[in-house]
Amino acid sequence: MKIITARKDEKEKWNRFVADNFPPIGAFMQTWEWGEFKQALGRRVNRYFVHEGGKPIAAFMIVHHALPMGLSYGYAPRGPVIIKNAGETKTVEILKIIKKWAEAELSHFIFLRLEPPTGSNIRGLKNHGFHIPAYYIQPRYNTAVPLNKSEEEIRLCFHPSTRSNISRALKRGVVAEVRNEITDADREIFYGMTEDTIRRHKGTDAYPSRDYFSSLFKTIPLSGKVHGSSNLSLGAFYGYQNNEPAAIHFVLFFGDTVTYLYGASYRRYLNSKVMTYLHWEAIKEAKRSGSRYYDLGGIDETRWKTLTDFKRQFRGEEFCYMGNIDIVLKPVLYKIYNLFRIIRK
Repeated sequence: MKIITARKDEKEKWNRFVADNFPPIGAFMQTWEWGEFKQALGRRVNRYFVHEGGKPIAAFMIVHHALPMGLSYGYAPRGPVIIKNAGETKTVEILKIIKKWAEAELSHFIFLRLEPPTGSNIRGLKNHGFHIPAYYIQPRYNTAVPLNKSEEEIRLCFHPSTRSNISRALKRGVVAEVRNEITDADREIFYGMTEDTIRRHKGTDAYPSRDYFSSLFKTIPLSGKVHGSSNLSLGAFYGYQNNEPAAIHFVLFFGDTVTYLYGASYRRYLNSKVMTYLHWEAIKEAKRSGSRYYDLGGIDETRWKTLTDFKRQFRGEEFCYMGNIDIVLKPVLYKIYNLFRIIRK
């Protein structure tokens, strides 16, 4: 096995490998476009293939994260992507090759954090020198609605209150629009909705900065999804009540999964159930696009109980991932990093 830097002209090859070999949840984090987005935020990004017999058997994108005093670490969100049906033994071999390579090539990092998108713990990793933190970066659990039934069959699987809220939204004059453009005025409306959402959640800010959204809109194409496409694209769903903006809802299209990213609404329209309705409209759009899943995002009964209860009412499948594993490159600084992380928490 050999690790090779992905060339700038290998976008299609990269995205096709990710789309063909990634499980349903989180694939967009290893797409070429998501790396471009991270670069637009000022982060350095590198992409690598693991080759065997001249063909890729794994791929991983590393995002550089700066720390004080000129230090840094690398993070491969939901990566490496490993060829389907590799099996545990082969997966461990690939991780060991990445570890050996990182120790030789990435000594400027304190550590390299990987997040193999596998639903079960990989045995024996500690024996091979990997460190497994007790915390998670990406949510360990996600819920996603399978789209292999008719629209009506999907709707009938929802909790009765969710079905009722969809009907209620229609009776209260809610309509949805899929937009092919986000104007400056649209952005200001969305930011106003996020501020309103933050206030009603007692000041808890669950949104990234305006720069984040500005870079997102500039780097991820806003377009409909063509089934089988290996390009990442953004979908924008606008909800109106009586012709007034009530909520905005962003999703990502990639591979066989449509992923809910962010949404916000105005307090005065909450009784219209517009957010539930926008999820339903996005689910139908995902179904029409030929996707297999609509990913509602992370769930956690302890950290986000209300949000988790809401998502579970769509009665999707729940997915569990093993979480992050670290390749420690500077042991003393790694211990200090984790100590400061505990203090900061």
